Amino acid sequence: MGKTRNSRKEREKAKRREEILEAALKLFSKKGFHDVSMREIADKSEFAIGTLYTLFVNKDSLLESLLHHYGEKIIGEVTGVLDGSGNEAELLVAFIQCQPRILEKYSDIMKVYSAVFGTRGVVLSHIRDRIQIKEILNSKLTRLFERGIQKGLFRAVDPEIAAKSINSVIETIALENAGGIDPSKAIEIFQKIEQLFVGGLLSRETETNG
Repeated sequence: MGKTRNSRKEREKAKRREEILEAALKLFSKKGFHDVSMREIADKSEFAIGTLYTLFVNKDSLLESLLHHYGEKIIGEVTGVLDGSGNEAELLVAFIQCQPRILEKYSDIMKVYSAVFGTRGVVLSHIRDRIQIKEILNSKLTRLFERGIQKGLFRAVDPEIAAKSINSVIETIALENAGGIDPSKAIEIFQKIEQLFVGGLLSRETETNG
């Protein structure tokens, strides 16, 4: 009985936390981090100011939680694509083709991230999350390239360098277009990235069979 009660309390706490983070994201993306107060976030999320301070020590702590929360959502969606069905070449194409959707869906958090990253002390601790996210993606793509090379789908390139290269290009595009990009333009950009990376990595045998 106690376990059920605690579980319910934890779920309610998690729900309150997510609602507050969603309200903060809307305000930060619209007005900027500096011009939003904890009181405004409390009013927007329809919680008492005391509830905010129960969950977050201060606004910097809230921002850090916000970046971590949405970072996990993004990494979950992207790794879900890489863990999908299909051969390694098909998974690489799917990974690149999902990027315009990710950019559009998470444009607000990317706008906030781009605005504050590297400019506030608070983000120094968040760099650890950023590094972990990059390491997860680099690791998954490296293994994908290794499998593809073993199967003869890809040329015999350095898998780790290939993974880091494609992730760096995608991250640059995302930050340059933080806050919104025309969907058709985003699709066009990632079609060119697909041509560059996939076309350059496919083995001659794969190209012939394709």
